[in-house]
Amino acid sequence: MKKESTFAVILGVLMGAVVALVLIFQNKQIQLEKNKTIAPKTTITPSVALNNTNIQSFVILSPGEGVIVDTNSISIEGKAPNDALIVIQSPAKETILKSKKDQFKATFPLAYGENVINITFYPKDPQLRSQEKRIRVYYLDNQL
Repeated sequence: MKKESTFAVILGVLMGAVVALVLIFQNKQIQLEKNKTIAPKTTITPSVALNNTNIQSFVILSPGEGVIVDTNSISIEGKAPNDALIVIQSPAKETILKSKKDQFKATFPLAYGENVINITFYPKDPQLRSQEKRIRVYYLDNQL
């Protein structure tokens, strides 16, 4: 009776292991089918799309670099996209304005001698970068 009992126990353990393995593999297969696929089945080719094909850059029309004037103020004119924020800075003064109709114009005071003027453009469109231009204007007396 011991041989038959041992044989029955071994056979029961083997049959239980086989059934358990079949259930585990089927359960994994069912779980994989229920889950959503992570990667798309079609191949995707990356491409760059430009929303603004008519991008206008920031340009200073006047004054030019190294201009010598005999007045204590100067008119700064330029082109920038509509509703852009323009910051004009020098040791003498700081001015902030918005461009209208793709242009801007500001009267800016000058200190006697060399004036280094930084003009920074901040676009309304967050996809565009800000730009900075630096010009040097010299205010000297006419009698020199």
